[in-house]
Amino acid sequence: MSETLTLDGLHVVHAPAPTAPGTGNHGGRPPLLLVHGAGHGAWCWELWQERLPGLGWESYALSLRNHPGSRAVERQTFLERLRVEDYADDVATVARHIARPCVVVGHSMGGIVVQRFAARYGAEGGALAGLVLLASVGPGQLGPLRPAPLPTDQPYTLSREVAAERYFHTARPDVRERALERLVPESPAVMNQSTVGAGVPIAPEEIACPVLVVTAGHDRSVAPRDGRIADYYGGQWLHDAEDGHDVMLEGGWAALLARILAWADAQAGRA
Repeated sequence: MSETLTLDGLHVVHAPAPTAPGTGNHGGRPPLLLVHGAGHGAWCWELWQERLPGLGWESYALSLRNHPGSRAVERQTFLERLRVEDYADDVATVARHIARPCVVVGHSMGGIVVQRFAARYGAEGGALAGLVLLASVGPGQLGPLRPAPLPTDQPYTLSREVAAERYFHTARPDVRERALERLVPESPAVMNQSTVGAGVPIAPEEIACPVLVVTAGHDRSVAPRDGRIADYYGGQWLHDAEDGHDVMLEGGWAALLARILAWADAQAGRA
């Protein structure tokens, strides 16, 4: 049974895993910290969070600031001054609450957020069990993803039709429609920082934990669909050929989740 937490004004959904009788632990498995992408919120992980406890995994899904359930940001700051580093602060808030090495999962824009978080967290002496990047933006060293910046006089918003085409390919109609109803505007300042010009530079050696990169064959966003991010970090590449950008909501979400958990279990075994 999941519970809702509020941490420094951030909406967090915690789905605990059953503990082994008499042990008070979860078989040594690290918790998952789930970070959404542009315009999404903690809600986008609900299929995963319904399934994970029965598989023996604990998870935390947060809504970044100015996303569903979390604290608002002043309009001009949201449009012009918000940065990936601010969102990484939000991830750090939840990681401090968890207070155990976790597997951090970032989707799309959230992927570059968790890369920045992981680099900074490691530099501060924090330890992560793994980093999973789903249909993710890559570090600035791999080049820009947009030819020109988005306007900053209004929030970045997709029409329902464009969002449906860009994010989905195999999702059940009810899942897709529910998601489309819950999308919110994104900060153009963050979008520009992460996809235009120099992007968000991160050196490979700054990421001290194992990395898994997941790409989607029917992804129609600007996220790469090849293994370049995995190659850059010396990580593992997993290509989901059948699904679209929102892989955690697509028709193959359960099979993909099983493969990600198998990877996470393997990393824990090596540790």
